[in-house]
Amino acid sequence: MALLGGVPWGVWVLVQMAVAVGLSLALRQPRWWCLIHALFLPLVIFCLWLALPPWVYLLAFVMTWLVFGRIDRSRVPLYLSNQAALSVLAQRVPEHGRLLDIGAGTATVLMGLRHRRDLILTGIEHAWLPWLLGWLRLRLSGSTARWLRGDMLALDYGEFDMVYAFLSPAAMPWVWEKAVAEMRPNSVLVSNSFPVPGVAADEIIELNDWKGAKLYLWRMR
Repeated sequence: MALLGGVPWGVWVLVQMAVAVGLSLALRQPRWWCLIHALFLPLVIFCLWLALPPWVYLLAFVMTWLVFGRIDRSRVPLYLSNQAALSVLAQRVPEHGRLLDIGAGTATVLMGLRHRRDLILTGIEHAWLPWLLGWLRLRLSGSTARWLRGDMLALDYGEFDMVYAFLSPAAMPWVWEKAVAEMRPNSVLVSNSFPVPGVAADEIIELNDWKGAKLYLWRMR
């Protein structure tokens, strides 16, 4: 089939992809947005070709909301911390320290640190399904960690000795702004994989995993 003066429709799809990626680069969006813009139209065409019933898309939307919450607002997907990150945290949280995990997912960090009986652990997650899984894991393990569901911006970071984040590049500017405004001197902000744009970390720890991930640490002045 041909469109617009005999030009195959596939050519117009490629043109749209190129224009979308070009505009994304011109607007200085994060590089991973280029992939989203490039694949959007082909995926729409593919879904139309599948001719799935409408309820399938409704189910996909509901599941996405349950797993990721308001990702359109937070721009934070679900990441799970690995054992390498947990090992570093277990060594760096001070004795009798208070740790907050923002965007805590399924409580992986709190579960991984529960052997540190001296710590006061808090996690907050806004998406319902990860929060529920985390609640079940903590209750079944007998953990005394505080497990909250809600907006990570609503908490006062000033009561914690360490705040841990494994979020996304989009979230780090406001995390840094809140940390500077609220965290006490000598408390530590830790980010898994994502640095704060324009702010040099006081320490960078290589996790030596297959992804080449790093922990970025900033000590509050």
